[in-house]
Amino acid sequence: MKKFLPVILFVFLFTRIGISQDSLSTFKFDFLPAGINFMPLKAGIDEPRMGILYYTANSDLKADIGNSVDVLGFNFPASKSRITVGADFMAYAYVTSYLAYRLQINAIDGFFGGNAAYSKECDNGRFVTRFRYIHSSAHLVDGAWDPVTQQWLNNQPPNPYGNNYGEILFARENIFAGNFLRYYAGASMSTGMKTGDEKLNKNLYKAGFEYAIPNLFGTCFEKDENIFVAVNYDLRGIPEYVANQNYMIGLKFGSWQGKGIIFYASYYNGGDVFNQYLDIRVSRFGIGFMFDFI
Repeated sequence: MKKFLPVILFVFLFTRIGISQDSLSTFKFDFLPAGINFMPLKAGIDEPRMGILYYTANSDLKADIGNSVDVLGFNFPASKSRITVGADFMAYAYVTSYLAYRLQINAIDGFFGGNAAYSKECDNGRFVTRFRYIHSSAHLVDGAWDPVTQQWLNNQPPNPYGNNYGEILFARENIFAGNFLRYYAGASMSTGMKTGDEKLNKNLYKAGFEYAIPNLFGTCFEKDENIFVAVNYDLRGIPEYVANQNYMIGLKFGSWQGKGIIFYASYYNGGDVFNQYLDIRVSRFGIGFMFDFI
């Protein structure tokens, strides 16, 4: 029963928040709707993105490949609300060398699953809820193998890491004086999180915010530019709970809620984001870029 609690809660919200009989009478279905109902969290770790993060301390890289797409849209104009159903596919890799025209991949984490999002327009913004169900796995690859000694680096063999989890997230988006603020909180429940012979804590909690100021220095080629900060905190049990924090500051060219390219600096402190090393605490500063494409 506990496995389906996030789904039950999400369905309850759909049926109770703002979808009245009048709304149903003006219902409109949209196949492959334009845009995206819930923009992935900028500072969230397990969010789909495409880009490169360069770690200045050791010249390693984090390479992200992924996207989130809305496939079905259910619009309720009378109540100014919307439901979308979509898919999430993403992976990120730990690159420890990039000489001789070849990326040396040490570890890689992969994610795929689906999402459903409910949004309702309200004063100066929107209320948004997102539910996701994701399968993830983590792997060591050739960059973690020493071909001379024929051993795994640091004598650490691969862990059979796997996780299936449902996540519910609540967010409020405000627009005031042209500035954008989104703050959020949520939790996820694993249905089978495990590494090696050790079971990990099934629950994860997260919260954070994003704040963007548009066109502070004017537009760029007639496109918006947005200076922003983003912060994400989460508590993860591995098996004891560890606090993880990620801070970002950057500049996005393009509409804040639309297509664009982002240049940013970030600082992360907590359990390693690469799940083959999740029990190791790290502090990493990096500079990078990524794309929002919808």
